[in-house]
Amino acid sequence: MISIVVPIRNVEKSLTKCLQSIKGQTYHQLQVILIDIGSIDKSGEICEKFAKNDSRFTVIHIPNSNLSVAKNIGLSRAQGEYICFINAVDWIDAEMLERLITTNRLFNADMITCRYYEDTISELYLVPGPDETRMISKNEAIQLCLAQTRAYGFLCNKLFKLDLFNSYPTIRFDEQISYYEDLLVVIQCFFKSQTIIYSPPPHYHYYLSRHLPISVLQNKGKLTGLTALEHAVDLLVQDSTIDTRILKDYYIRLTLSSLFLLISLENVNSPLINELKQNLYRYGLYEHKDKDLRKCHLITRRNIGLGKIYWDMFYKKKLAE
Repeated sequence: MISIVVPIRNVEKSLTKCLQSIKGQTYHQLQVILIDIGSIDKSGEICEKFAKNDSRFTVIHIPNSNLSVAKNIGLSRAQGEYICFINAVDWIDAEMLERLITTNRLFNADMITCRYYEDTISELYLVPGPDETRMISKNEAIQLCLAQTRAYGFLCNKLFKLDLFNSYPTIRFDEQISYYEDLLVVIQCFFKSQTIIYSPPPHYHYYLSRHLPISVLQNKGKLTGLTALEHAVDLLVQDSTIDTRILKDYYIRLTLSSLFLLISLENVNSPLINELKQNLYRYGLYEHKDKDLRKCHLITRRNIGLGKIYWDMFYKKKLAE
């Protein structure tokens, strides 16, 4: 059996499509755990409707919390041999789980990962990757995971053995972290896995929405991602064969984008802004993989105003491509 964990918060417009794609899987032995995180729209009602009509679906309503809490609840309720996580705004091809579990019967791997599509209203983009099904090293798995430039769902195109989370040392989501919490857990899973399989056919549809402006309050929650990235770097540096530069790029990119947002909205001497300024010196300029980011980082160290100009005129455009 496969346990599927779907955290849900105010996604009534996309939720039915997501849950229908799970309900319609050609692999039928499923336990679907829907975790409604204090939704105030009709998401909870949609969940209850699916649970009423299909005994494989279970709904858990929890007070407003974060994704880490929701995923940990899902892990505590999971009963399958395998587990996967699906974003409530995304959807999966009907044969995804059957294809992955059938492929894994040949390898008995701890993790199996597939390619995925990035979907927008006007575009369907296939994320590149190797062309053959094969065993991959921890290093290669991490580099494939970090190479994605626009999608930030690190869990969703993967099938895990539940024992990977539950056997000693157990793996759980840090409930103090609400951004990049999935990346940290995936890296922990890579390190713990004995065997990782890559399967090239794409089955997961990651929906890329047009992001609304982020409020200061939302951004402060997003800054917990810096802690996740620090922990991930600390874990990866234990293996000298793994290139951590992309992860450090993630860290500085989040620091810069947050700094430029907050400095235009808050007192320039606020403790949070001063903390972000200190983050600019956590990693050396030579540790960047992205040369344009290195230049923006260097300029910002010398003059934050000029750094923001460079970010707005050149680097932000690159991120949107």
